[in-house]
Amino acid sequence: MAALLEVRRVHKRYGTTQALTDLDFDVAAGEAVGVVGENGAGKSTFAKILAGAVVPDAGDVFLEGRQLQIRSPRDARLAGIGFIPQELAFVPTLTVAENLLLNNWPTRHGTTSPRAILRHAARAIQRFQIDVPLQAAMAQLKLADQQMVEILKAFIRRSKIILLDEPTAALSAHEASQLFRALESVKSHGVGVVLISHRLDEVLRHCDRIDVFRNSRRVYSAPTVDTPVDEVVFQMLGQAPAMLETGSSAAAAAKHPPALAVSDWQRESHPRLEHVSLDVHEGEVVALFGVRGCGAEVVAEGLAGRHRDITGTLRVGQHETKVFDRPRLARAAGVGYLPPDRKRQGLFTGLSVSQNLGMWALDDVAKRSIINSRREQDLAKGWVNRFNVRYRSLRQPVSELSGGNQQKVLLASRLASKPKVLVLQEPTRGVDIGARLQIHRELRRLAESGLAVLLVTADVEEAVGVADRVLVMRDGVVSRELVGSQKTQSAALRVAAGEES
Repeated sequence: MAALLEVRRVHKRYGTTQALTDLDFDVAAGEAVGVVGENGAGKSTFAKILAGAVVPDAGDVFLEGRQLQIRSPRDARLAGIGFIPQELAFVPTLTVAENLLLNNWPTRHGTTSPRAILRHAARAIQRFQIDVPLQAAMAQLKLADQQMVEILKAFIRRSKIILLDEPTAALSAHEASQLFRALESVKSHGVGVVLISHRLDEVLRHCDRIDVFRNSRRVYSAPTVDTPVDEVVFQMLGQAPAMLETGSSAAAAAKHPPALAVSDWQRESHPRLEHVSLDVHEGEVVALFGVRGCGAEVVAEGLAGRHRDITGTLRVGQHETKVFDRPRLARAAGVGYLPPDRKRQGLFTGLSVSQNLGMWALDDVAKRSIINSRREQDLAKGWVNRFNVRYRSLRQPVSELSGGNQQKVLLASRLASKPKVLVLQEPTRGVDIGARLQIHRELRRLAESGLAVLLVTADVEEAVGVADRVLVMRDGVVSRELVGSQKTQSAALRVAAGEES
C-alpha cells in the first residue's frame, strides 16, 4: 500500500533531552495507524511536528510524494493535515454550522448569511450520516459531539491526514463507538488517520496498524490483526509487566467492621442515585464500575463532599454522619479523594512538586503556621522516590512533569494526608501503561498495608484487574457484586449494559 504521509529520519532535541531520534513513520490513504507508548516516549513531539507547533531539528515530511515545509499550524492545515488535540479548539459561542465552515464561509458577492452557512454545512456532512444539531451553539454540545464536529471540520477543509490525540479519554463506551464510526466514514473517503492513545484495546480494535514509541524511537510496527496486547505492552515497557494478585486480602478484611459504609444514598437529579449502599473494609480494594452517567461518579464526589443534594448516611471508621456537604468535612473525617481531572481539580499546576505535596501534610511540615522548607523538601523527596516520579527538581512546577508523573504526584499528595479511606475516581485516565501499572501496584500495596480503597472507574479492565470486589452500577443502582470466579470483564460489561442483573 503506497504511503500517503511519510516521515523520514526526524530528530528533535530539547536541551539535553532527545525527544525524537531517527523517526520513520508512514500512513496510507484510508488507513488508521495507532501510535502508543509511555509518556516521554516521543508521541507528543511527533504530533506537534505534524501539526506545525514544533519544528524538527532534522528530517523530512512528505505528503503524496511532495516534501512539506511545516513551520506553523497554518502550514500544516494548508498542506492537508488536520490536528484534533485533547483540548479542542473551537469558538463556543458560534453554532455548529459556523464552526464547521470557520474561515471557509460560503460567499456570494463577498457576503454570506446564516441560511447559506446552514445549507452548506448540511450538504457537507450528509454523506457521513452523523446527526449533529447544526444550529446549536458548540458550547451546548457534549464532548463527544464536539469532537465529531472537529473531525467533520477537518474533512470539510479537505484534510488528507487527520491526527487525533487521546480522543476518547473522557468519553463513555457508547460515545467512543460513535466517534470510531465517524472515523471509519472518513477513512472510506481515502483520508489517513493517526490515532495517539493510551487505550490499547481501542487501538487494536479500530486501527489497521499499531506503532510503538519508546525512548524517542519507533521500536515496533505491526498490523493490529496479528498483534496480541501482551506483545504491545512488552514493546512499550521493554519488559514483561508484573502481574497483580487480587482477592487474597478480601476474606481476611471482611472479618473486620467496614472502614467505610454508605447507606441508602438517594439523589433525584441526573445522574440519579436510588438506594445505593456499599461498604469497604480495611485491607481491600473495592471497585465501583459502570459507564459514564451510571451514578458511580456521583458516589465518589459525594464522599468528597461535592454534592449537597444526596440524602442518606455514611460511616467512616466509627463516625456516622449525614452525607458530607463540604469537602472540608470529608477531609476532616479521613476521606482522601482523588479527582478525575488532575489539572482542574487535583493539582496546583503553577506550584512546585514539593508545595503540591506539602500542602496536604501541613501538620508534618509546618509549625505555628510557618512551613519549614527543609521538612517540606524531605517529605516530598520521600513520596516522589516511592512513586518513582521523574522530575528535574522538587522546586520544578508540577505543570512541567509528564501526565503520568503528575498523576503520581496527585496520588502521593492524597496519601500524604494520611487518610483512613482512599476514594479514587478514574485514577489512571490519560496516563501511559507504565504509570498505569505502577499506580495499580501501589493500590494493591496500600490495601495490603490495611488501607480501605474505593476505586471508581469506567475502565472495566482496571476494575476487574485491581479490585477484590467489583460493584457494578447501572442507572443509579448497584446492580450486582462480582467476586472470585464471577469477577470477569465480560460479566461486568454484561451487567453494566443491562444484559444481566
